[in-house]
Amino acid sequence: MRIVVISFIVLFAAVQPSLAQTRIQAVEIVRHGIYTADVVSSERDKDGVNQNVATNIRRAVDTTNIPLQVGVRFGIEYKVIGGPADAVVSLKKVMEFPPAGIRSPGSASPIYRNERMISAKIGQTHYTGISFSEPTDLVAGIWIIQLWDGQRKLAEQKFTAGAR
Repeated sequence: MRIVVISFIVLFAAVQPSLAQTRIQAVEIVRHGIYTADVVSSERDKDGVNQNVATNIRRAVDTTNIPLQVGVRFGIEYKVIGGPADAVVSLKKVMEFPPAGIRSPGSASPIYRNERMISAKIGQTHYTGISFSEPTDLVAGIWIIQLWDGQRKLAEQKFTAGAR
């Protein structure tokens, strides 16, 4: 009997760490559209793309058709499905721009894609998006937001800018 108890304890100890590991099963896009927000700070990344920190984010219109207008902000609200609840995970946010690309002020080359790491808590709803902050951002076409976990694409939302 003693051997069985020791085996059970060893087996439980071997399994328990895997139970505590953070696992991302999926990302659910809860809402998408045009949003309003208060920008707290803004900084250009290595590609020259503005990265904003915003508060008071509110969805104004549920749509995938985006007007080409400076100041328009669009994006997604999403929820990470997995466990344990409230664990913080890192996701790769990929923004794909229309085929013409966008131009950062002072840059001679167009930018077609931008990637950055973002954090989210499992089970909570978060926002990420794109803002037309400068006239050089006003490019008609398909704009795409994707969320990745390593090499696994978890979510994608397409928006059509300049649609009538």
